[in-house]
Amino acid sequence: MRHFVWAGALAMALIAGQAHADPAKLGSTPAPVVTVKGRSVQDVQNAIVAMMLPAGKTPTRQDQNVMVYEFPLSFWQSIGVQMAQGNSGWQEPKGRLTFTMAQMGPDVMVSNKFETVATNMFNASNSVEITNPVVYNENHLGLQLVAAFAEGRMVPGEHNALGIQAYEKPTRKTRKVGAVIEALVPGAPAEQAGLRPGDVITHIGGVPLAEQSPATIQLLGFLQIGEAKLQVLNKGEIIVRKRPAPSNTPVENTTVVTPPVSTPVASPSAQSQTTPATQDGGQGWWQKQKQGD
Repeated sequence: MRHFVWAGALAMALIAGQAHADPAKLGSTPAPVVTVKGRSVQDVQNAIVAMMLPAGKTPTRQDQNVMVYEFPLSFWQSIGVQMAQGNSGWQEPKGRLTFTMAQMGPDVMVSNKFETVATNMFNASNSVEITNPVVYNENHLGLQLVAAFAEGRMVPGEHNALGIQAYEKPTRKTRKVGAVIEALVPGAPAEQAGLRPGDVITHIGGVPLAEQSPATIQLLGFLQIGEAKLQVLNKGEIIVRKRPAPSNTPVENTTVVTPPVSTPVASPSAQSQTTPATQDGGQGWWQKQKQGD
């Protein structure tokens, strides 16, 4: 119910960088707290505004240490929230994203939470905090993006995108494997690296995509510097080299901390074949499955 927040902001803001999240087991949720090194609270607030403003989002509240954003919910999300929270009436529920910052010496600790807020016809309201128990939840990765942007480790722009236009809606079968590519941007880095619609990506930067939300997968793709290492079913490791920023020099070679993979998701054949060349006429694994091969 909450993935539209980061997905909507990312799709329009087009900001990318490197995430250095600690690995977590499937089913656990990293705490939505990060430390921004060597910056002030104002620097962090500026970074949040710079991320949200291109998506047309402005804070509904901005204090010295708190920033609040509110988002409209879809029709069915609104109905679900009113039923779950026992509210009725014409007032539409909202999503609320709250950032809290605290100066800790030279650094800033920043956390966030997402809530749904419903108000009934008697103007009584209540809120419910939404959590997402996956390997890397959206709040955690979103805060990694805030920190990288505030520290200057990220340069905003479309040049950091992988070039994967959309992922297919997961089925019971594909959800356990990874994310299926539905469409690619023609001529973009992903296509140039040999990826095709129907390919199943099992890992991005060493993080398994099984059971991840669409927004988490988008964030993992954006949060890579210079290039992204993808594990693709039946193709092995594919490196997607991102385009350099138009107004900046190419990213220098940097040691990228890649979290270890605790549970392999790809089949053994995916580990043995390591070249991006396709041998199936450009068809991905899932397309061949749908054709009954």
